[in-house]
Amino acid sequence: MPVIHTIRAKNESTNDVISLVLSQDAVSPGPNGDPWCGVTLSADQARSLAQRLSSIALEIENREEPGSRTSSRSLIHLSSIAVVHDGSLQGHRALQAGLQFASRSFSRLNLLGIFGLKAKTGEAPGLTEDYEAQRGWLSRLAEMYEDEASAAGVRFRSKLFPAIEPCALLDALYHMDSDLIVIPKNLTRFGNHGERLMPSIVSRLHSNVLICP
Repeated sequence: MPVIHTIRAKNESTNDVISLVLSQDAVSPGPNGDPWCGVTLSADQARSLAQRLSSIALEIENREEPGSRTSSRSLIHLSSIAVVHDGSLQGHRALQAGLQFASRSFSRLNLLGIFGLKAKTGEAPGLTEDYEAQRGWLSRLAEMYEDEASAAGVRFRSKLFPAIEPCALLDALYHMDSDLIVIPKNLTRFGNHGERLMPSIVSRLHSNVLICP
């Protein structure tokens, strides 16, 4: 079966280039009887080839060693960071970690706050008086973090979600498609029984994930 090999090589001027090499069985008689070289690709194969070419191109542009498999999602190429915060100390540490990454990579920082969780169990008990108190606390934290981000030259945006609507938080994360998501450890299993936060992110997104203890 004909295949394409993608190889990082040197040209006559010793510059790094990408060579596409067809296997010998990719040669067949053309319409006029002349040798015809070609490979037919499915949509998945074409997408895989495009990703491979882009990966090698990034290696060359960043002057990296061959085979380092540079990714646009790698930590030195961050452009968007999301932090999930529940108002706890772990949530604060997660935000500080996200802010450090954002300030070093000139990334946008998005705070997604969750209010209404029970402190001990991490469950959403339904609408209670604690909801308003926790929402007010997270709102004040968001204002403080916005000032801190502004002082560090980081673009900052925040949005709060009630704990009884975990799907709204998950949908926001999916649409943001962030390069890095920072989550407090106590929130990794937050969500509905069929769609927990951490397993959902791992299975449906290609983002880096940092868990803060």
